Amino acid sequence: MRTFERVLVALDQGLFGALYRIGVGYLIVPAWSEIVGKRGASWTLIAFFVAVLLALRVVPAILRKLLPFSSAVRTVWADRRQMAKRVDSYQWRKLFWIGVGLALVTLRSDTRSPELIGLTFTCLVTGAIGEMVWRYRPAGHQVHSIA
Repeated sequence: MRTFERVLVALDQGLFGALYRIGVGYLIVPAWSEIVGKRGASWTLIAFFVAVLLALRVVPAILRKLLPFSSAVRTVWADRRQMAKRVDSYQWRKLFWIGVGLALVTLRSDTRSPELIGLTFTCLVTGAIGEMVWRYRPAGHQVHSIA
């Protein structure tokens, strides 16, 4: 695996994965505010959040089709996609870190709408539950690392 490929694979696990998702969560509110403006209806935050989650699935799928990655990287990613299909907590646990990013921007922001607080709380709670379920999953549900 080339160094660039190792970095891409690492973005989905461990400290790098957590920091990446915190960054995504932190940028959701400013990006949403930029798009809808200061007077935008706060319920649109939920729609924007869902669109971001969808983009986090679709954009990598498009890039996997368009860019030439090594077979080792493709195998790791394929194994992870299969794991996500078999074990829901593999995906749900990622919401925790997005929720941490949302919490940071919520604490820093002067606009604390009920939608933002609810979204943050929902991500933190469902992500924490997903993480607990993931940690105590049955043996045999393993995911490839970058090694």
